[in-house]
Amino acid sequence: MYTYAFQLGRQRDLCQEEIYAVFKSERYVIAHSRLVGEYFLISFDTPIDAKKLMGVLGGTKLIAEKIEATGNAEETMFSYLSDRPSDHKLHFAVSGTKQANRLGIALKKKLKAIGRSVRFVEVKNTASILHNGLIERGTHLTIIDNVVYVTRAIQPIEELSKRDYGRPNIDDKSGMLPPKLARMMVNLTMQEQDDTLLDPFCGSGTLLGEAMTLGIKNIVGSDISERAITDSKVNTEWLETSLPSPVSSLNIFQADVRSLSEQEVQKINVIATEPYMGVPRSGREQKTFLQKQATELKTLYIEAFKSFAKIMTAGGRVVFVIPRFRIHDEEVRIDCKREIAALGFDLLPYQEADMPLLYAREGQFVEREIWRWVKK
Repeated sequence: MYTYAFQLGRQRDLCQEEIYAVFKSERYVIAHSRLVGEYFLISFDTPIDAKKLMGVLGGTKLIAEKIEATGNAEETMFSYLSDRPSDHKLHFAVSGTKQANRLGIALKKKLKAIGRSVRFVEVKNTASILHNGLIERGTHLTIIDNVVYVTRAIQPIEELSKRDYGRPNIDDKSGMLPPKLARMMVNLTMQEQDDTLLDPFCGSGTLLGEAMTLGIKNIVGSDISERAITDSKVNTEWLETSLPSPVSSLNIFQADVRSLSEQEVQKINVIATEPYMGVPRSGREQKTFLQKQATELKTLYIEAFKSFAKIMTAGGRVVFVIPRFRIHDEEVRIDCKREIAALGFDLLPYQEADMPLLYAREGQFVEREIWRWVKK
């Protein structure tokens, strides 16, 4: 049995459901699983390719593999580290417990006592692990429930940052979809490589770009805004130069979501999108204004699903963001489940979490509800 620890991001339910969706797409079979704090522990009958999985997941910080115990956690770590190649200075780090620094210093002394040249790295964040080369060395150790794990892969934070802030065209006035969330949304569709994916509110192309890096070959993007289409084209062209292989089909065009059936789009298998979320919030809006906006957005979203019903294949999946407005201790929500169901869509349940998943940050005025439907 092979056991791995997936360190989840801040939105744990969302990160966990993304893992389930990716495993379904990649045909991974889980033998056992349990959640321990921020770690999702999963056992398999055969080993997994942690580096490959980390290249797919958007919400997982790191993947670590269980080490065979040779005593308690400290004894297991000492045995493991003392067996590491000795021709260079040994750099290592310990995480997962409040006693991490104490354990690290104790291990350093023991390793020096047997003649090892050693440096204990105090981990402050995932960047510390990355920049000290601990993944390549196999020397970042995490204690979870008194069991020791060694990190096999870590989130490519620099690549994600480059795709977020390093791309040519950025529109920071309309709601910016974080690349990590865009990637999770694509993964929640449980896409296949030959699926055709559509983002009908593509904005500056964040979700299109994440679909490209995930290897989806047939991608369609549309938006009512001329500037959004320009930004999407520039950003996807910039991104494509860094991909190992070109996208087979990338079609980006200007269109109102309500007129999609009049465009040359057909056989859409997957839709993943963050639609227009309303006027940017300042925090000073009255509740009546938010309620009016919610009513207008509900109409837009129902019209969008009318278009989806005409262009999607049976069994096609939709991952769709609906805003939840916060005002003081109250919230204004948009409920269009009944109307969407009447258009021929069933809710596609998550593995364990209730619908919808929530993506929210403290202090934000707008939260994201992430819904998933399947076309009948």
